[in-house]
Amino acid sequence: MRPCRLLAATALLAVVSIFATNALAANTGNLKLDVMGDDGAGAKNPAHVIAASGKEAGLVTAGSSIALAPGEYKIVLPIVGGQIVKDGVQIEAGRTHTVLIANVAVLQVNVKDKTGNDPGFGVTVTTTDSPHTKVASFISGDKYLFAPSQVDVHVDAPPQGYDWHAVPLAPGHRAQLTLDEVLKAELLVQPVMSKIPIDNSTRVVILRAGTQTKVAESEAGSEHRFKLEPGDYDAYVENRSGKGKPFATSAGIHLESGAKVERTVPLD
Repeated sequence: MRPCRLLAATALLAVVSIFATNALAANTGNLKLDVMGDDGAGAKNPAHVIAASGKEAGLVTAGSSIALAPGEYKIVLPIVGGQIVKDGVQIEAGRTHTVLIANVAVLQVNVKDKTGNDPGFGVTVTTTDSPHTKVASFISGDKYLFAPSQVDVHVDAPPQGYDWHAVPLAPGHRAQLTLDEVLKAELLVQPVMSKIPIDNSTRVVILRAGTQTKVAESEAGSEHRFKLEPGDYDAYVENRSGKGKPFATSAGIHLESGAKVERTVPLD
């Protein structure tokens, strides 16, 4: 084929493609899913678009659109702890139908390392009540839609993870939890007898909360001060003075990043 004929054929194909695209656009409409505007946009939960025949026509996420043939559809949006259903969604050719959903909650956990980047740590969401059943797991930086509730959130940041307790997930609101570079906390354990410090006659062992795993130890001296990663700890105090209790424990010491905490432990 001569060059001029090749160019003409290519141009003709381009024109046909444009007409076909325009014809397709004219025969379809768009469905846009809006879940709390920017707060829900990009959430990982995809909504199922179901045609009147019962066949799935596609998936659409919050803040996005999908092209559909004119007709009636049902939207089923699975969320953590339930689902949202919208019936009778009409799609017209050449128009966009925006489906609004506001009675859900959004949870997002952001983690930043020293460089300001998100390393993608694992996130586990559990119920606040014992036995703390897992309800969801995802990666930091992701955004998920939840049924309104109250949850505990754990992120697998080194060395032992980080926790948020009783996070409220309110309808129409986004809970955005941010963990910057983790700083060590300072814990001062103060053994006392008749309200008088007896550091010189005591030994203190720090254990991970609810376990016998030793994290740090301080022999008798001027004070018992520790630098610890954020988390939950128990303190075991051994009394070597020969008076009062031979030992005592102080359980459930919660340390936030960069916090300074003092715990007094009576031995009489």
